[in-house]
Amino acid sequence: INILVESFCPSKFGNEVTTEGKKQISVVLFDSTVTTEVDFSESSKGVGYLQDKILSIRHRKGSTATGDALTYVKNKVLGKGSSRLNNPKVSTDVIVITDGQCNQNCRVLGSEANAIRKMGHGVNVFAMGVANARACELEIITGKGSSMAYGPG
Repeated sequence: INILVESFCPSKFGNEVTTEGKKQISVVLFDSTVTTEVDFSESSKGVGYLQDKILSIRHRKGSTATGDALTYVKNKVLGKGSSRLNNPKVSTDVIVITDGQCNQNCRVLGSEANAIRKMGHGVNVFAMGVANARACELEIITGKGSSMAYGPG
């Protein structure tokens, strides 16, 4: 989590989250349920606020509903007006951190990840596996032959 905070909470947040050159972040947590822990609108509250909020997120034990999480991100996070998908000067990175052991709605992993990539210019989907993550699941999320999957081992 510290690596993500340092990489995705740059010091260049501003009061206007849609200003060119400014960064925005949203964090979604999933197990058998999916929730937004940090909304794009909170990006303007400053780096310290975001770091504290992200570091306070606790792992939830339960099923791994990765398919549901991707559907949620597509419809309720990136599908909202506060995301900047239609700004050609902004890239959108979706980072899925998972144990790679999807056991709920797994059949949609590839199609939902592909749908997210097709939502706008510069949309990337990364997958980071933790614990005993299955490499094949990470590759399904990032796309066959992609170099955007990272995992142990």
